[in-house]
Amino acid sequence: MNKAYKYKLKPNSSQKALMVNWLDMLRSHYNFCLRDRIESYEQVKKPKMGNYCDLHTKAECCPLTCSVSKHSQLGEPFKGDKKRNDYEMQSSELPNLKKTRTWYKKIHSTVLQQNLRSVTRSSQSLGKQAET
Repeated sequence: MNKAYKYKLKPNSSQKALMVNWLDMLRSHYNFCLRDRIESYEQVKKPKMGNYCDLHTKAECCPLTCSVSKHSQLGEPFKGDKKRNDYEMQSSELPNLKKTRTWYKKIHSTVLQQNLRSVTRSSQSLGKQAET
């Protein structure tokens, strides 16, 4: 026999303000990560002129040989010899995000990781729409 429980939150005004703040931070993080993935996809699909770099030396090089922008926030593309996917690259940047933007320390890391999973689902559905 399965049972389900429903709970209704009744936060006070300070708790409401805190939750609204969290939602605003998650929304901006989601939009930032999605924009970064879209820009990275467009950069690989059709390279633009700009600052390009060699992955190993982080030096400037010709866009005909390297289509990776050094301003990308996706993180390191390789871990050892294994290529990482977008989620792994962005989740590896979460500790740096919490160091540089200290207000993200208030949000639990699992919530930020779940936010990245939502970005992954959105970017995958955008890719499927682009193919059709």
